[in-house]
Amino acid sequence: MFFVFAMSFISMVTFAQNLNVSFVGQLQYNEDANDIWGYKDAVSGIEYAIIGLKNGTSIVSLADPTNPTQVGYVAGANSTWRDIKTWGHYAYVTTDVGTDGLTVIDLSNASTTGVTSTNWQPTLTVNGQSGTLQKAHNIWIDENGYAYISGANLGNGGVMILDVHTTPGTPIYMGTTPNNYSHDCYARGDTLYTADIYVGEFTIYDVSNKANPVFLGSQPTELAFTHNLWLSDNGQILYTTDEKPNASVGAYDVSNPLNIIELDQFRPLQTLAQGVIPHNVHVWDDYLIVSYYTDGLILVDGSRPGNLIEVGNFDTYLTGSGGFNGSWGAYPYLPSGKILVSDINSGLYVFQPTYVRACWLEGTVSDASNSALINNATIQIVGELANDNSDVLVNMKQV
Repeated sequence: MFFVFAMSFISMVTFAQNLNVSFVGQLQYNEDANDIWGYKDAVSGIEYAIIGLKNGTSIVSLADPTNPTQVGYVAGANSTWRDIKTWGHYAYVTTDVGTDGLTVIDLSNASTTGVTSTNWQPTLTVNGQSGTLQKAHNIWIDENGYAYISGANLGNGGVMILDVHTTPGTPIYMGTTPNNYSHDCYARGDTLYTADIYVGEFTIYDVSNKANPVFLGSQPTELAFTHNLWLSDNGQILYTTDEKPNASVGAYDVSNPLNIIELDQFRPLQTLAQGVIPHNVHVWDDYLIVSYYTDGLILVDGSRPGNLIEVGNFDTYLTGSGGFNGSWGAYPYLPSGKILVSDINSGLYVFQPTYVRACWLEGTVSDASNSALINNATIQIVGELANDNSDVLVNMKQV
């Protein structure tokens, strides 16, 4: 039997709130927060947080990250759900209630005269259904300037594809996936991945022809409530979340869409079986940055996707475990390396992570007398593996 021990060395005192993540700043609101994205002004060099709120979208300057300052606010429909992505100096915001359509925010003067906005509300025929775009649940914008909108009121919520690079600020409708409600999506190159929450699976499409997406494959996820997904840096692994109590972050080999293989499931060890819900996973440099509701922000080493190990955390919600409170979203892509977190209850957090890799102790279990491999052996670590003020988490995986 070949085995892998994965070890993350952590301080016993700070584990519940702070492991390899340092607090930098916070901005609280008098309304609930939802999703978050980041932006850097190409002229001023100032970094910004763009955070969805119950009644609008807040634009926050991080010129002094220890003192985040709101410099713009775009009012909108009263909604629990907003999602934000950027292309150029525009932010595109979806709202899942009301008739805002797609809100387009011009950020070019955020540091001087402030932001301006319009609502894109075209009348379209989508999958044979004609109507006006009123709302949507999520948005993704790929590296080529194509936006993918999930859960709109048109086309039964299939993913609408928009060109936002040809005429910045004025999207051009390109096409839509089949009539299958998508809760969230991610695209890279000519491949689109959709989180089909009510079907309980993710679906993969070839979108080289934006007007005619082609089905490539699909895969059920652990608890059949596929909420969010994100692709690894090498494009081979897809990470997913199921928005259910005690669900995991799943890792899937999607290199062959006709033969998708589940590799691992991650759950925080400290809150197992406490009803904690994973919300959104992002990937940066083979780390998983996870907004984990009442567990706050969690960093996971994904360099070995078959053995996912927690290497950092910061709990933004200390009132209890389980339920829909705490960390909604996390954004790890600012040039400064800071992570932005939106907490439903306590607003915007700015963190500075220290990314460290997990440790693995690998070997084989064999009979000393004849070198025959032993299956199903019980493996126990005896003695101290860390210094006196540290604890060690050990995860053994049989391969």
